[in-house]
Amino acid sequence: MDQKPTSTDHQHKRKRPARVLNPLQRGIQDFVTKNLSEDSLSKYGLSPGTLLSNLPKKFTVYEPMLLLPVNALSSPSSWSALYKDLNNEQRQALYASMVGAFSRMGVTHVAINAPIALTDVQGQENRMRSPAGLVPLYGDFGPAVSADGQPTGEDLQQAFWVHTMQNHGITQVWAPLHTMFSRGNITEKARVLGQGSTFEGLDELSLGGDRLDEISVVDMYAGIGYFVFSYLKRGVKRVWGWEINGWSVEGLRRGCLANGWDCTVVRIADDGTLSVSISDLVQNLRDTDRVVLFHGDNRFAADILKEIRALVESRGTWSGVRHVNLGLLPSSSAAWDNACQMVDIQKGGWIHVHENVDVREIEKMKDDITLELGRLRSRTVDIQGEARSFTECRHVEQVKTYAPGVIHCVYDMKLFSDYELRQKTVE
Repeated sequence: MDQKPTSTDHQHKRKRPARVLNPLQRGIQDFVTKNLSEDSLSKYGLSPGTLLSNLPKKFTVYEPMLLLPVNALSSPSSWSALYKDLNNEQRQALYASMVGAFSRMGVTHVAINAPIALTDVQGQENRMRSPAGLVPLYGDFGPAVSADGQPTGEDLQQAFWVHTMQNHGITQVWAPLHTMFSRGNITEKARVLGQGSTFEGLDELSLGGDRLDEISVVDMYAGIGYFVFSYLKRGVKRVWGWEINGWSVEGLRRGCLANGWDCTVVRIADDGTLSVSISDLVQNLRDTDRVVLFHGDNRFAADILKEIRALVESRGTWSGVRHVNLGLLPSSSAAWDNACQMVDIQKGGWIHVHENVDVREIEKMKDDITLELGRLRSRTVDIQGEARSFTECRHVEQVKTYAPGVIHCVYDMKLFSDYELRQKTVE
């Protein structure tokens, strides 16, 4: 009598599914297979059968660049030892093999990442947020940074630019050798878009009846458009932005074009004068100019916007500033005074204060910001009152861990309207 195969027999006969290589591992394995013998692999304690489990796995693609994490060439240890023994010609062949494995994703360049330095080589604050730790490995990344850190027109033309798409179709563009890109801001961008947790002030009820497409937003640290683009996607009429880094300015401009938004860029000299007169700027401003970006120091922001507002109001309808974004870390306190001056006095608005905060002092920082913004706001309105009565913290968003024990927080501060303040005085 024939014996029926047991389930155990079937299990023994089943072949284990082959491990699927991701493109990075496939590119490395292709290089190793074509260039190194089994005897060479054994020198590092490797064999064709164990190679895959000893290869790095993580990567990011910002088309057309493959970006490797900082430990991609130094871990695991067997792979690291192998890589260290490769000569320059072999390493270039390795990178070319990686590029070939990512060809369907449009990859042409390879770089390895490192953390953004908070200070520059002179030990000063890295205000430009230049990615000094980015190491190009393969491909032409363009010219070096100009002596003063600001690019020339030729630099911008010759630079290597990359792009990515986030938050339901928003494209962002930057030059990776000169500008950082923070993936960690994605949750805060989503919050502005109304896809995350509480973000007050972008609906008709909280706007006091104003339509979203009737208001303006100010971004005092516009960067490559992290939050600028989220506000535009949400539907605000215009963003007035300030940015000191010329590489970021160009990235924002290119990003605007990629997303179908017109952008006007105005240079600010060290003394606060503009590359065009405010009269000409207002005269030539089109409704389709969704972004007006001032390239220079934002300490002149309130005075510049005050002049613009006066001219626009005399010629038509001014779209009041209802939100000011202050996205500089570790602290945006230098811009608080300007921010309080720019929020619409009659209708009020919101200031979103980004700060790095000790986890034990989140509530204390909330109180400190409330008191200081109240004091600054009280100087801009013709109403007497205790400083805390002029503003209120409506929400604290803990965005991400910045360092051990330090959280990147956003404090949503409501600045009360002239009417609300007078009602408080009556009460």
